[in-house]
Amino acid sequence: MEIVILNSPLFRDYNPLYDEDSLPPLGLGYIATALENQGHVVRLIDAVADRIPLSQLVEQLRTAKPAVVASNVFTTNYNLVHELFEALDFETHILIGGLATKGLHDKILSWRTPNRVDVVFGDGELICSALINGTVDQHPIMENGNKRAFRVDQQSKYYVQDISPLPLSRKYFVNEPVAHPFGFDEANIIASRGCIYNCSFCAAAASVNRDLGVRERSVESICEELEAIAINYPTVTSIRVLDDLFLKRASCLAKATEVFSKFRFSWRSMAHVQTFQGVGSEELQALKRSGCNELFIGIESGSPAVLKAIHKTHDIAKIQHNLGNVLRAGINVKGYFIYGFPDETAHDMEATYRLASELMSVASSTGARFRTSVFQYRPYHGTEIFHNLQSAGIATQVMSIEPDPALSAMVGRLQFNFHSGNYAKAPVELVRDYIYRTTELNDSNLFNKRGAT
Repeated sequence: MEIVILNSPLFRDYNPLYDEDSLPPLGLGYIATALENQGHVVRLIDAVADRIPLSQLVEQLRTAKPAVVASNVFTTNYNLVHELFEALDFETHILIGGLATKGLHDKILSWRTPNRVDVVFGDGELICSALINGTVDQHPIMENGNKRAFRVDQQSKYYVQDISPLPLSRKYFVNEPVAHPFGFDEANIIASRGCIYNCSFCAAAASVNRDLGVRERSVESICEELEAIAINYPTVTSIRVLDDLFLKRASCLAKATEVFSKFRFSWRSMAHVQTFQGVGSEELQALKRSGCNELFIGIESGSPAVLKAIHKTHDIAKIQHNLGNVLRAGINVKGYFIYGFPDETAHDMEATYRLASELMSVASSTGARFRTSVFQYRPYHGTEIFHNLQSAGIATQVMSIEPDPALSAMVGRLQFNFHSGNYAKAPVELVRDYIYRTTELNDSNLFNKRGAT
């Protein structure tokens, strides 16, 4: 039985622009490895990394006619995934997973296809084989004919209690090592699942995923994976930890330092502003010595009102202090910013731009690098803001989410410029302008050609 695991496309047509965040789909790799170890023939198609147009992807699947097609789905590409599977005119078993399924499963169960469809919210490593073999021992949360939805939470026999021993075969990834624009080769790992914070715009927020829990891999498990990477990928000099939030609290710094101090790698990961509250310079210097090269931090806004509304740290002085300490330790920071939150004003946007500018100045004075990554707000299924907008009758257009060519033309990238309307109190033209201006704070020579000094 041939099984195709699909990293679903973000665009209908070929995407000509490279983006550093086209990353190996590790979550799908874990599922592919589990299925292979259970005797299945598995192939992973990465429509993002290979930039496969939707029409070409349909033809590939029609030609192969796999017995099973398992795919992820996101709020941003729901329409494409929907169209893809309704276009398949051969018999197959469709599996759909991802965080967005929590809010999309009822829509997926209404797809017009004669094929069997199983939707999984939660861990897929154990339940997928049972679904494929017809031996699943769990009642679905919803059914519609030959279409079912399952929740794999802490009450499910298919929940992965300990993620440390989960095997991962990297042969499935076409873009690993990742050739980073900064001039190094990078491999990627996952060290934990889940988040302890409650951001109202995020589908991984703790409040909407209490039944999934937070799970951490052991130090020994992470070290074993890093040792394998060092042996099998001798050109790799950097590790990116793809957790939702690797450095989620101050106590995580010691674990990260312990793990990476054993290796020659530099490393990068997500962190939270609050993680560094009260952390001394010695701890930060130890983190730097362990190879910590860059931290990705969701700052989101410089407006206390907006930050409070989205359940983020809204003490601007604390943000400046904590990130200033990180930068002074010589650790680079990539700050994520979002414009266009519901009810956001022009005054709020100016405060965000001002904070980004100030952090850029702090970095310049310390010799560290601060760079911005900027987006327009869009409501994701399963998030608190989405539910609030939906209750107010405002979120109906989210299903028609599309790339924004006007914004893409301004900032010179395609991959993350999706929109589903403007929810701010300021006009969309101003939202785009602030995204452009905040992006332009970056050095125009930030990404030199590989090998350049």
